[in-house]
Amino acid sequence: MSQRVEQPADSSADGTGRNLVAWSLLAGLLLLAALAGPFFADRIYTADDLGAFHLPLRAFYAEQLARGEPFDWMPQLYSGFYLTGEGQAGTYHPMHWLLYRFLPLPAAFAWEVLISYPLMAVGMWLFLRRRLGQSDAALFGGLLFAACSFNLLHVVHPNAVAVVAHIPWLLWAIDVVLTDARRRKVVLATVLVALLTGSQLLLGYPQYVWFSLLAEAGYVALLLVMCRFASRRGCDSCATCNDCVGCHTATWPRLLIAKGIGLLLGGAQLIPTIDAWMQSTRQTADPHFAFWGSLHPLNLLQLVAPYLFAHRVVGDNTHELGLYAGAVPLMLLVWLAMRRRELGSLTVFAWSVAGFGLFWLVLALGECGPLYHLVALLPVLKSFRLPCRYLLLFQLAVAVLAAIGFMLLLRENRCARQCRERGVAAPGGRTRPSLWREFEPLWIAVAVAAAVAIAGVKLRNELCIASIPAILAGPVLLGFAAALVALAARGFSGALVGLIVLAAVDQGWYGLSYAVYPGNATLEECVASARTPPSHTGGRVVAELLSCDQLGLRTGNLMTMVGWRRTDGYAGLEPRQVLDYSHLASLRVAGVRWVQRGPTTEQVVGLRPYDEHWREVPNPLPRVRLVTETLTSQDAGNRILPTCPDRVALLEFPLALPPSEPGRATLICERPGRLEIEVNCPQPQLLVVAESFHFGWKAMVEGRPENVYRVNGDFMGCIVGPGKQRVVLTFEPNSLEAGRLASCLGMGLLSVCFLGCFTPRAAIISEG
Repeated sequence: MSQRVEQPADSSADGTGRNLVAWSLLAGLLLLAALAGPFFADRIYTADDLGAFHLPLRAFYAEQLARGEPFDWMPQLYSGFYLTGEGQAGTYHPMHWLLYRFLPLPAAFAWEVLISYPLMAVGMWLFLRRRLGQSDAALFGGLLFAACSFNLLHVVHPNAVAVVAHIPWLLWAIDVVLTDARRRKVVLATVLVALLTGSQLLLGYPQYVWFSLLAEAGYVALLLVMCRFASRRGCDSCATCNDCVGCHTATWPRLLIAKGIGLLLGGAQLIPTIDAWMQSTRQTADPHFAFWGSLHPLNLLQLVAPYLFAHRVVGDNTHELGLYAGAVPLMLLVWLAMRRRELGSLTVFAWSVAGFGLFWLVLALGECGPLYHLVALLPVLKSFRLPCRYLLLFQLAVAVLAAIGFMLLLRENRCARQCRERGVAAPGGRTRPSLWREFEPLWIAVAVAAAVAIAGVKLRNELCIASIPAILAGPVLLGFAAALVALAARGFSGALVGLIVLAAVDQGWYGLSYAVYPGNATLEECVASARTPPSHTGGRVVAELLSCDQLGLRTGNLMTMVGWRRTDGYAGLEPRQVLDYSHLASLRVAGVRWVQRGPTTEQVVGLRPYDEHWREVPNPLPRVRLVTETLTSQDAGNRILPTCPDRVALLEFPLALPPSEPGRATLICERPGRLEIEVNCPQPQLLVVAESFHFGWKAMVEGRPENVYRVNGDFMGCIVGPGKQRVVLTFEPNSLEAGRLASCLGMGLLSVCFLGCFTPRAAIISEG
């Protein structure tokens, strides 16, 4: 069943092949060591979202695990928000639970960042070895994919990289299910597909799960076409026919069952994410939101000029717009194109992968291309921004094609060495063409890089162009790579080692110099870098007033690690807030004490100046209070709040309360997702709690359930009194319970994947 290039022997089995395997392993280990450098120096990764978003969330998560308390509700952001629903902390993933429960925060955070890369490389090696039948080329392909610019630049998004690390393993398992004859191996691969799918969903990044589904669906379609008339792989190794799934048995239904079970396994995260998404700002975002992060066509120059632009990319987001595939992979793609007639049985596979990669490269252009406007019309996909992230699938295709090109180069090198040993000038006794003529496409690629560099030097006074040494890096790197490919094709085995080393150095430097070494610090330095209010007098903080569909630099969440709480925040799924916090009344109702000075907060009228960084809100209202009057409004955001918000509250429906003086409410105990309040009032009154409203809040008043209402647009309350009472508010959303039940059901249904594993084949009903 395997589709292999016909060659005299598997070069990975000889001395040269073993040598290349060793060099690839060494290069991968050195790259991993370089990536782990800050960890070895007792520092943590803080670049971009690592410090601004991921670390504060995981600090809260680790603290809650240490206390043995729920972590689903985080009071420190957005006046409280659904942390599990937001998803990017991956709170229900078993690996995250183990890391943050048993390791110190810096070590757990570092392991979460690092572990994906070796797993990704191993998975790619398994997949390519099965598809190509050659270990050395497969291992080199694994190195290229793990160290590609997309994965190394996205170290700032560790859960995204973790989802990506599952993709090669899924492709390998899918290949086994669809092409292998050994029944038990097929069953175990089916189980693996289910577990990997559930693991991806539990990591809490649906956009990258979508990318994985695209890669899986493409590969399934390719295998069904390529192998529809072929016998299964490994049939000759089965002792009896009962050990075989059947030569003409259709096993694709197993994949559908496995993906369905995986969907259930990930329910503990998926269902809360759907809940949070339905109540997020993405539901009301500007239609142009889906086109944020479109890849400008000028970024295609990165393929031959990685450091041409001052920030490496045309745009504001280097880690999102980075396209550079590496000098060695690019030259191997050129070599593959030169030797395309030698692909043999891999022809269909190689051309399909090439078409797959080019399609997603065009889609990554977003609004600058012809296709993404159709994607932006789809109901769920229009909530995903940054179409440039489709570059992941392009980089995946490049790594696969580069591995095939490396395999063809190994064969050429082997033939050239054999000819030299026999004293033959060239295979078949033919005279070799000149070095230029034989490798002309390689030199043309270098010439293109040189032309781009010359143009860059001419434009070096422009703001977006980098320095001359950076401009010249492109043709120099491509020149070295082209020379090594040419030497390897002429039989110099040392050039193959040079290609491995150059690929590791080139791609490692490109990624690590951006997000790893410029962005690391000790935990203490990181926390101390957070800009915090001048005094801890209670109350919340507002740092900026940017909506989700507004461009601008967000203030990170680091101040939550110092004990401050924010009415705004920074998250992927921002909860939808009704109140307009550019009005003083809204800030007072939210209990905000401090507002950070900035372009978006200067419009707030009535704040008291404090210093150059902060302004103070006069008389913020307490977290809990009792009111005796209500007004009705379906949209508090478009209505001015009552002039006496300490006595009057806005509700979505009429509520008559008997006239009385406001009673007393005291917050006696608070834990994330649980508030205990003592009230004392002469008549029934409305208890107002300045904690974000969510349908998952439950109220118990003296042990009796009470309805929880949306109050003042963003907050919650319930009816209490008369007399002295104890009120307990707990966060118990239905989505969380349903998600846990779904995951438990998925675990129970895993046994379905084993159907047919131990039953004689004659008793199995199969599709022909």
